[in-house]
Amino acid sequence: MKRTLLAMVLAVSLVFSGLTVNGVNAESKVDKTKKELQDIRNRKSQKEADLEKVKEQLDAREQKLNELEKKLDEQNKKVEKAKKDLQQAEKELNQHAAIFKQRVREIYMKGDMGYMKALFSAGSFNEFLVRFETIRLIVKQDRTLLNHYFEAREKKEKDQQRLLAEQNKLKEEKAKADEEYQKLVALVKQHEASLHQLEEEEEIKQEELDKINAQLAYSRGLWNGGYLSRPCDGPMTSPYGWRVHPVTGEAKFHEGVDFGCPMGSPIYAAASGKVIENRPSNGYGWIVVIDHGGLSTLYAHMYGNTVTVNVGERVARGQKIAEVGNNGRSTGPHLHFEVRKNGRLQDPAKYLR
Repeated sequence: MKRTLLAMVLAVSLVFSGLTVNGVNAESKVDKTKKELQDIRNRKSQKEADLEKVKEQLDAREQKLNELEKKLDEQNKKVEKAKKDLQQAEKELNQHAAIFKQRVREIYMKGDMGYMKALFSAGSFNEFLVRFETIRLIVKQDRTLLNHYFEAREKKEKDQQRLLAEQNKLKEEKAKADEEYQKLVALVKQHEASLHQLEEEEEIKQEELDKINAQLAYSRGLWNGGYLSRPCDGPMTSPYGWRVHPVTGEAKFHEGVDFGCPMGSPIYAAASGKVIENRPSNGYGWIVVIDHGGLSTLYAHMYGNTVTVNVGERVARGQKIAEVGNNGRSTGPHLHFEVRKNGRLQDPAKYLR
């Protein structure tokens, strides 16, 4: 709707601009509009380059995020394993501590007499020494095992703390990467919005330039009256005037009429005249404009390789000039046909027979 309003303002301004009366003013307007159009295109090119650069940064950041997510997943698994290992170490320590406590309890209850009785009940000195060494080894083994389990638990606690610290570090790094990624996403959207705005400005400015050039060309002579021949052998499918655009869905003024002709159908000159334009046009695909002297006709949506006439060439009524195409903003093969009288849009239906 925004673009439609801009286009309406443009159309009204052109009607009252007096371009067809003052050729010098029109030429100056053409130069000014060309410069404005080039400025828009320069800014558009720069914005496209900026957008491409940000997208490259976004891709790199996305790759970095994927790597961090993979590392964090692996770290989470390590932390979970360390937690289970610590739980197992605690369980084994508790089991051995229970045995050790039981042995200590027995020693406390029996005192040293339990060990002394075992020693002095030996039948010989050698047996005494054997029993003494056995008791010493049992006590030493109990203490060694207990120390081992304490050390194992302490090591696993330190491992878990180290892994948790690394996990937190990875989380912080990923959070920062996420923040940078979202900033780049927002920047991409901002550039895309600006680029879209510039594309709209370019299209509107191009249409303005097309209209100015058309008015300059169309104001060369006076129309002597009479009817125009139908430009192609097909039914009129869309009339002149306001309508909902079939491609954009916006309300827009249809500046001509459409003929539903199959792809490749011949397009004929609606009257004798001189070809003044033969070029691509934004939204219209390829166009041909013929000046009939005060009245001009425009033919659109064909492909350039099907055009059989050149700028400056004189054509006769009914002469084939191109073939129906589906070029530009089009929902299917058809011919868009416009009529201007002294540079001003007319309803083509009033001139056709």
